[in-house]
Amino acid sequence: MKYQLAFLLTIAQVTATDQTDRPGENIALGKSYTFDPRPNYGYCTDLGDKTQLTDGVYTKGYFWTQKSTVGWQSVGGVTITVDLGSVQPIRGASFNTAAGRAGVAWPVGIVVLVSDDGKSFYPAGELINLGMKHGAAPADYAIHRYWTGELRTHGRFVSFLVAPGGSYTFVDEIEIYRGEPDWLKVPFSGEGVTDAKAYQLHAAFEQRIRKDLLAVRETAAKLKGEASKKILAELDAVERELSSMPRRHDPKARVTLPLNPTHERVFRAQAMVWRAQKAATLTVSSANLWDPLDITGAPPRGAGGVSVAMMQNEYRAGALNISNSGESAAELRLQITGLPGGTNPSYVAVHEVAWTDTRKGIAVAAALPEARRDGDAFIINVPSGMTRQVWLTFHLTDIKPGTHRGTISLANGKTKLRVPLTLRVYPLRFPDQPSLHLGGWDYSDAVKGRDVTPENRDAFIRQLRAHFADSPWATGAVLPFSLDTIRFDEWLQLWPSARQYCVFASVGEQIGRAKMGTPEFDAKVREWITFWADHAKKRGLKPEQLCILLVDEPAEAKRDNVILPWAKAVRAANTGVKIWEDPTHSDPAAANQEMMALCHVLCPNRPMFLAGNQKFRDYYAQRHAAGTELAFYSCNIGARLADPYSYFRLQAWTAWQYGAKASFFWAFSDSGGGSSWNEYAMTHSTCYTPLFLEPTAVTGSKQMEAIRESAEDYEYFVTLRDRIAAAEKAGKKSSAVERAKKLLATAADRVLNAPDADKLMWAEPKDRTAADRVRAEMLEAMSALAASDAGR
Repeated sequence: MKYQLAFLLTIAQVTATDQTDRPGENIALGKSYTFDPRPNYGYCTDLGDKTQLTDGVYTKGYFWTQKSTVGWQSVGGVTITVDLGSVQPIRGASFNTAAGRAGVAWPVGIVVLVSDDGKSFYPAGELINLGMKHGAAPADYAIHRYWTGELRTHGRFVSFLVAPGGSYTFVDEIEIYRGEPDWLKVPFSGEGVTDAKAYQLHAAFEQRIRKDLLAVRETAAKLKGEASKKILAELDAVERELSSMPRRHDPKARVTLPLNPTHERVFRAQAMVWRAQKAATLTVSSANLWDPLDITGAPPRGAGGVSVAMMQNEYRAGALNISNSGESAAELRLQITGLPGGTNPSYVAVHEVAWTDTRKGIAVAAALPEARRDGDAFIINVPSGMTRQVWLTFHLTDIKPGTHRGTISLANGKTKLRVPLTLRVYPLRFPDQPSLHLGGWDYSDAVKGRDVTPENRDAFIRQLRAHFADSPWATGAVLPFSLDTIRFDEWLQLWPSARQYCVFASVGEQIGRAKMGTPEFDAKVREWITFWADHAKKRGLKPEQLCILLVDEPAEAKRDNVILPWAKAVRAANTGVKIWEDPTHSDPAAANQEMMALCHVLCPNRPMFLAGNQKFRDYYAQRHAAGTELAFYSCNIGARLADPYSYFRLQAWTAWQYGAKASFFWAFSDSGGGSSWNEYAMTHSTCYTPLFLEPTAVTGSKQMEAIRESAEDYEYFVTLRDRIAAAEKAGKKSSAVERAKKLLATAADRVLNAPDADKLMWAEPKDRTAADRVRAEMLEAMSALAASDAGR
């Protein structure tokens, strides 16, 4: 379920980096090599992959569609080892690749290891950092050659450990440059590497620390006098310490920042910078919920306190930032006082936001583990030189409407900090289950479904239910052609109160032995879907609650032509079961229109929908006007880099704007083949789940909170619409009704058309407060209508 823009075969020619920039003879030319894993990208994989990387031939044309390129898709990392035939002096190396379009990203690391015997390898350098002096890879589509001539080593075997920046890795040529003969006598330094994959994990640790060290160094260099010298000297000492860091890391362990004592030294140096800039030892500031934090930025500043406005029975959040410029980590005791319910009322959950790294090397504060409770306080730890965010989730069920004022108190020894807290409770009650259908390919029917395990499945489902997921997804195994009901019944037991049950049937060109285009095929499909509709009724469901995805992401005639006969036969059975499709045609008008018309639900990809032209969007609006149900889904960005606000929360606003009834995200169950807490060790290159999923536990995140709030936002529209309708039915004419009607008509457009609201990456700057400003207006409008009704 990974949407990509079609790999266009006609595209403007792009000039590659000049391949004549060689610091010496290419001694890899014609040499043999191995790779792990084997190439698997369909457009370019061929038998020539075994020789093309050292044949001296560079790709011309669209890089990953040419057979001269070697490519991988959805792998955690790639190791390529060249055998030079004998031990050679080595001056440098190069790696020629391309990226910048169709979801293809530049690699985030290319570590070079050398070995005389093919058993023990030694680090020689990292090509991306070493190649920066020749120019960084461009942002747009290009062919780029990472190269260096600054190695001074030797070896017979040269390994390139490539860490993908996304789902793809491509290369068409590798070169290794001859060094000076006397370099053969240079001894290797440090401990040898016998496990390349394990070392790749260590290299990611080192790269993270170096990146933060460089950022702090740049800031320190701008200071004046002795303060700058002292900090730079400390950073020099940290850099020397990097080579002696332990290299063994547990790939299953949680990886939070700072990574280790060496990394802590980097942030203590940052604290020295802050002190030189006259920062207080501890500072606290209000936080915009959805804005990203910069791990090496100055302490955030925000006036005022924490303010939350909400109905009864909904979930809303507030946050504050605590920055520590002291010489050591600070442990603070946090208390909430002054609100109804006494100290630390039970309707407020306190989370200590954790810093984690991403495969692209962008650190994020997104994980929401609950803060540790110690007696009458929550414990918040703030490392030296870092900012810790505290996230507060409010869920009121029986609090008197009105404005309640309290205090968030933070204590560390003699240091006392106080933050005002305002809770505005409106005289409205949120329903137990919102109207918007919500799901995300959880595949919890499987005992081992992607990264859902027997040990974490119960907690996983609890998290999803708590965030209003009502449309679970199952694999086709729950609807077998054998008509065995065991898996289906077990799945329903896991989700007894779901409102929709979605199944990815993943059908092919036949059912059993009956092939498409035959009467036997049509009869078999009708028999199959009729059986399952009847069985759903026996289990207390309506057939309409069952949604079938026949073929995933149809984008061309081949897939359309599989869906069509299946859809015809399902429709002919007239059971009520819904045909649900997620088309990704670049021009939906060019799809098989009979197939599109047979679908009960069309679910366009929202990033594609936003990027498309008005004609693209109008197509789906017209389908909806003709009676087709709409939904939206997103799956284009790894969850940790996707903006909680524009990517996750605003999807429900787009759903309302276009009359859609459901919102889906790929994929609640996909953490990249490992733990969401350790993207360095992922085996499938991209973590899509908005949760922090690990083999034995599940933790919430800002992205998951944004999904929950999105469903609540959608319900605001529903409630406002219904209250307006009720007032008009009662013949009520007032300024409150007119204001509410105007707000209902303009609210979604005001938020979705705000500057850069269609930019979906978290790192992209934008105003993330528009949705809550409009939401506050809707609360006021609904309260005014309620007051008007009460006064009749």
